[in-house]
Amino acid sequence: MTIFFNIEGDSDSPVIDSDIEEAFFWALKELMPRKKNLDVTLEIKPLEDAAGYHWMEYKGTHFIELDPNQTPDDFLCCLFHEMVHIRQAERGIYNDESIPYRERPVEIEAYSLQEELLSKWKSLQQSHSESQRTAI
Repeated sequence: MTIFFNIEGDSDSPVIDSDIEEAFFWALKELMPRKKNLDVTLEIKPLEDAAGYHWMEYKGTHFIELDPNQTPDDFLCCLFHEMVHIRQAERGIYNDESIPYRERPVEIEAYSLQEELLSKWKSLQQSHSESQRTAI
């Protein structure tokens, strides 16, 4: 299994790199549990017209850009949204730009799953935090 995840760019991210990496690998397991080969580069940099972008260079190699000027929850939600697009691209499901943005099936799925993933992630983090306090 070869999964690569690289974080580049702005050090003023609202979420520390180790937490971004943990969230990435957790979401990868949730969205693509059987995925064996993937190379994802996340660049954190100010964006002018969106909170995040995804594009696929070729199957298995993806790039995500995320704007650091977000709350931690919004930043992670955006990461999860773009990861849904990775799953779609890996499955050969592509964006139809002739359809208005919010009506595109790929966006409907990504917006729906981003909230579900964020909720699960926050619950998981809360239970980890509670179990650590109990252990002390």
